[in-house]
Amino acid sequence: MGGLTAWIVPALVLASATAITLWMAGAIYYDVCGGAKWGRLLAPGWAVGVLSLFAAWQPLWQPFAVLLGVAALFLGWWLRQKPSHNRDWDPSVAVLPRALRKGEVVTLENIRNFEYRLLDDFTPRYETRTFHLANLKAADVIFFYWGSPWMSHPVLVFDLGSDGRICMSIEVRYRKGQNYSLLRSLYRQQELIFVVADERDAILRRTKYGPSQEAYMYHFNAGAEELRTAFLDYIETINSLHETPRWYNGLCANCTTSFYRLPHSRIRFDWRVLANGRLDKALYEVGRLDRSLPFQELRQIARLNDIANSAPENGFGDHIRRELERRRHER
Repeated sequence: MGGLTAWIVPALVLASATAITLWMAGAIYYDVCGGAKWGRLLAPGWAVGVLSLFAAWQPLWQPFAVLLGVAALFLGWWLRQKPSHNRDWDPSVAVLPRALRKGEVVTLENIRNFEYRLLDDFTPRYETRTFHLANLKAADVIFFYWGSPWMSHPVLVFDLGSDGRICMSIEVRYRKGQNYSLLRSLYRQQELIFVVADERDAILRRTKYGPSQEAYMYHFNAGAEELRTAFLDYIETINSLHETPRWYNGLCANCTTSFYRLPHSRIRFDWRVLANGRLDKALYEVGRLDRSLPFQELRQIARLNDIANSAPENGFGDHIRRELERRRHER
């Protein structure tokens, strides 16, 4: 037992030291150096310095104690970094939405409805629309996949009857020149945005005008009161973000975990919230999606790309749902 302990303790110390060193190397590169070229020297230099310290200084606990002290000071600085609304934003997320509520009427400002030619070639167009909560009758969830079957981007579409549909998409608020990077998202490099968009904008931006993403649309099973609560949770968070920026984090505050952290979310947590490419199967298993069909068949019917990319601009949302329903009946 004594020999085993003598091996386990140093191994745990070294594993902990490695994790701390690597995290700090990333923070030095992104948050100290801003991803600049000189960070490519400073971050590895830090790691080499720590390695040299452990190689030259015995017993092991002494360099580890020094590392913990340095890490604590660095973490104190890192936690004081504040998110901001004042960045050089990518034009697609440059304008924050805002909601005004008067009783049962909600007015949403800065709804994105761009006229696209390409993903980065568009005419910005923001709209203001008014919705009556009494008209809220249904919701759909769309999953966008860009390569890995384990990762997706979910978007919730609220159907407010005669007032129309509105998309809520929790996203990275990119700065100019940034693109998606899970590693970057773990640091103080990106803010969070709740995009409010026209359904056509939200879908075609990902399926037609940029690098094509596979899209799947499902009807989301929820009662009227739950839909109302979820919609108002979004409204509250949209206004909260308008007043106070928040950091985006690829693990803790992303497009899926942020939904589960809404004040009144009733959907239980599942490991597939993190591996959200499998979240549609998780929702199916708990009855949130149509269970009258086997899941794989439902998923085949739900594929949206060909229908959406050829849909007319007028009546876009009604058209894609009619075509999905027709596909279902043809099976």
